[in-house]
Amino acid sequence: MDASQIAESGVLNNKKVLVAEDNPANQLVLKKLLKKVNIEPVFAGNGQEALDKYKENPDNWDLVLMDCEMPVMDGYSATEAIRQFEQEAGIEKHTIIGLSAHAIDELKNKALSKGMDDYLTKPIDRDNLFKTLVDYLG
Repeated sequence: MDASQIAESGVLNNKKVLVAEDNPANQLVLKKLLKKVNIEPVFAGNGQEALDKYKENPDNWDLVLMDCEMPVMDGYSATEAIRQFEQEAGIEKHTIIGLSAHAIDELKNKALSKGMDDYLTKPIDRDNLFKTLVDYLG
């Protein structure tokens, strides 16, 4: 499905996505892509901010897009902290998709071992992003 088909189907309408991304250019790209499929993301500029926003109201999020390499707290550590919080609070695991500029298996495996559900490389491939969102949220 392309963006217009996804938007018309309404499958992603009103889905709440938290995006942890420190790069303003990447934030802009993600915002534009997500808007095409009727998602208004909320951004966190680093892993600590993402963790804090998540913990404030975990039920508010359908999915987290987590950059792996950020200042203050990286995405790997933030994911581990979210998974620990979910376990301690006895709440359902939310989907976390790792984002990285590195397309090497070692880092993908690291992301998955830290608790991420999937892994996308940057620059973000639009069709791959949309397919992943539909797979997890559709």
